[in-house]
Formats: sequence, C-alpha cells, structure tokens
Amino acid sequence: MNHSDPYYEEACHLHREVPVVDAHNDLAGELLLRHQRGEERVIERLYLPHWKAAGFQLIVSSIYIENSIFFPDNEEARGIGNAEKKDWNYYWNRQALCWDAGFANALAQIREIKKELTELPEELCLVTCRDDLTAIRKREKIGILLYMEGLDCIGVDVSRIHTLYQLGVRGASLTWSRPNLLAVGCCSATKHTDLPGPITSLGWQVLEALQQHHMFLDISHLNHEGWEQIDRQYTTEYSGRSSYVPYIATHSNSCTVYSSYRNLTDRQMSALASQGGIMGLNACKYIVGCDDPADYLDAMCCHMEYIVNKIHATHLGFGFDLCDSYSRARYRIDTPSCGDPSFPADRTQRFLPEDCLQNHKEALLLTARLLKRGMHEQNVLRILGLNWLEYFALLLE
Repeated sequence: MNHSDPYYEEACHLHREVPVVDAHNDLAGELLLRHQRGEERVIERLYLPHWKAAGFQLIVSSIYIENSIFFPDNEEARGIGNAEKKDWNYYWNRQALCWDAGFANALAQIREIKKELTELPEELCLVTCRDDLTAIRKREKIGILLYMEGLDCIGVDVSRIHTLYQLGVRGASLTWSRPNLLAVGCCSATKHTDLPGPITSLGWQVLEALQQHHMFLDISHLNHEGWEQIDRQYTTEYSGRSSYVPYIATHSNSCTVYSSYRNLTDRQMSALASQGGIMGLNACKYIVGCDDPADYLDAMCCHMEYIVNKIHATHLGFGFDLCDSYSRARYRIDTPSCGDPSFPADRTQRFLPEDCLQNHKEALLLTARLLKRGMHEQNVLRILGLNWLEYFALLLE
C-alpha cells in the first residue's frame, strides 16, 4: 500500500488516537535466547522502533517454554532407550518430563525481560497494577504484561502460581499444544486434529488459584474437551463472584473462516463474548489460513469482519503472535556464527516464515486495509486497543 494513500493516513491517525495493544507476543523467550548468545538491548534494537511507529503502548508477553526444555538430560538414568524418536509424547508416555527444568526456564525468561526493562526505565515498564496501566493510557510508558503460555512448568506444585504472581505474572493458559498434568492442549497450528482429554483435578485446583490471584485464563491452546468443561463448569462456578475475571483467547481466529482447531467455533466465540471475554487476532499464516503474501491482509480482515459481525467489535483485539523474530533467534538466522563449530549449517532451511505481518509497524497496513474494506472507525478504535485496555483495567483493579 502506498503510504500516501488516504486509508493509510487515516490508519496512522487512529493509531495515535488510542494506545494500541498486542495481547500475545513470545518476547520473553526470545530475549532469553538472544541474551544467551551475547545480544544486548534487544527490545530497543528490534522492537521499540516498530512499536513507536504504530503507537503500540502495551505488549502482553507470553512465557512460552519449548518442549525440549522439559526433556531429561540423563536418559540412561531414567531407563529410556535411544532408538525411538524423542518428542513430547515419547517422554510424556514414560512420565519422564522434567517440570522443574521448565520452571527454571520460566524464571530465567522473567529475569531477562526485567533486565531489558530496567535498561530503558524512561520508556518501558512492567505492568502489574492499575497505576502502571494509567501510565500506558497517558502514553508515558510502553508497558509489558507477563503471562504463562501453558503451566506445564508448575508440575504438581500449585503454590508456584503464587510465586509467578509475585514475580509479576498476571495470567496463564493451562496448556500449550501438548498434554500436561493439568489439561490437554489442542493441536499445533499446522495440524487439523483435536487432541482428546479432560481438565484434571489438579487443573481445577490451578483454575481456583488463578481466580484467587485475580489472574486471567487464556483458552487459545486448550482442546475442545477442556473448553467444554470451561463452558459448563468454570463459568458456572466463578462468573457469579464479584472478583470474576472473564476468560479470553489471546491469539485465536474464527474457525468458520478457516477451519483450524487453533481457532474458535461460533459457539465458542459466543460463549466467550457472553461472559465478557476478548479474542486476539492471530497473524500466523497457518491460523489465518493463507499462504500467499499478496492475500495476507485481506485474509486477516476476513477473520476480523466475521468476528465483529458475530460477536461485536467489543470482543476483538490484536494478539498477533508474531513468531518469526523468535524463530530467527532460535535458529540464529540473524546472529553471526563467530566460527562456532556447533552452529547449525542448515539454519536457513529450518526457518520457515510464519507471520502475515513482518513487524508491529505493519499493523498500520492492516488497519488501512480494514478501513478500505469499510470497517467503521469506532469499531477499529476498539480493536486497536480500547477493548484490551478496558479488560486489563478490570483485571488489575
């Protein structure tokens, strides 16, 4: 799109009208990866210019822990052979996953993101209370709010919820796309089969702990069986409480527009909206359902328009899940090898771009396309940030 286009100019204006929010980004994990390889001031170099260009004032950073972090170091000591493929199910079926290793990784991610925030105290802050959110609304700071993308790492120790809360975490999903001791996650973005399994008794203890700590529940990665329990039992049990925090889907699209188990059905969308929840538009091409870069913007707009028509604009925001920067860090695409013999020679082959937007600045292009297709300006403002700001004000009161 030509940046002199009137729709782009209007998009720029709207992005200055309200603080823009992205409710899902794997920032903390990326920082840990890059810091481990000697990089510094990552937010300042790779993110801050784009956030400022598009008016982003609040980023919800997930604490996402890769499968391999939980894999045992000493397989022989655990009686595990070496002939079979080593994946999550391999170790899960043998009850050999190391929950403590995952918890240590979560703590490391929190430490590293806080380190970067302290390096730019005039521009960035950790959002843990209502006063922090007030600074965001006034555009005095760009805020980072932490949440757990899966609680595998607590193992059977529910008290770790309190530890995470004290460290600044303000929400969680029970699962990522895998089973754990609490519940079962839905399939990954590239697959189209739901994984069976209920929320466990331990999972219900964790849900109670989240409510007691006034932490939000994210259902984006929960399987259908687990969601049915949330719809029947969780909402019935907790929605009557004055302290109830509506559950949300931080990074899920419409299953009707693109049939993926990572997206929400019409029934799930309606139930989410009826108890005050919000959906975050995911920009992963496998969840949007589009392989042609020329069609990315329109494909995302189709999801947004459908969701607005189905459950109203008050229940939609951004939750882009921009993964490519994380993947570049993981495969060291933009990090010199420095003669390291262990450096993966096939790194460019292992990295496949997944994002429909290259960075947060390109959210301006999405907004411009949405306006061009006829979305009402007031609905756009709600999607840009008003919905999420109202939700997090309720959460942090």
